Amino acid sequence: MNASTVSSPYIHYVLELQTAGLDVRLLLNDVEIVRGSAGDRKAVQKKINGWLVEGSNELKLLAAVPPETGTGILDLKCLVFRGPAGRQPEESEALARYAERERAKLPAGEMQPVWTTSFAADPFYGPWLWERGLQINLGDESKTQCMKLILKVVQALNDRNDQELSNMVLVIMDEASLAYNVKRKLLEDQLPAWIASWQPLALEKVNFEEYSFSLAANQRLIRIERKDGFPVFNLDPKTPRPGPRSVYIAKLGESGWTLVRSE
Repeated sequence: MNASTVSSPYIHYVLELQTAGLDVRLLLNDVEIVRGSAGDRKAVQKKINGWLVEGSNELKLLAAVPPETGTGILDLKCLVFRGPAGRQPEESEALARYAERERAKLPAGEMQPVWTTSFAADPFYGPWLWERGLQINLGDESKTQCMKLILKVVQALNDRNDQELSNMVLVIMDEASLAYNVKRKLLEDQLPAWIASWQPLALEKVNFEEYSFSLAANQRLIRIERKDGFPVFNLDPKTPRPGPRSVYIAKLGESGWTLVRSE
């Protein structure tokens, strides 16, 4: 069922992860939703409507007990639930659930899958443009094209060109509005605020080695982040600037390389 046939209330799909003493990665349809290291005690709750596909959705949880954990407490819990906005897990429908605290049942050293499951998304608010994207090879040419797109966004911010910036994040805004029932104008109104808080920077400061690139969604997306954890459009981390910490880029046929998600 897609958005055109969905009746109110709008349903939110939520992923909840609690972890302690473990290295973890949680993937949904081959897209990393959460990651954490043993030094973190995480309690994460994220809406996932924008990553759901029609039919079966695969959830994969990888974990490991690193040597430095010693005999400390281990905890790993994952829950996927759906319901109207504002509902707590106990008031919603659970779609998938996992829990483990026994050290002997968790892998040591390298992360390995500890739980794989699938669930159906009904209602479903897609399809999404990235699903029709071409498969990508993570070579130098793909990385170069992605960084050109990053630089175009930075140039639009430098020039305070809200129309150009809007064009470049059009898919992000359109699909976020559809996935999470957010009024389009509320998303558009964030762009002038972003521009107003932006300090122009020199494009020649970009250094590809400061970025990490990884494939996602069965090679239909490239995820880009700065290795130092700063926002992805901040080419000069000495002067912090606002913005998303990761972006996803797809190759959409005639449209070419396109920003489709940001987080």
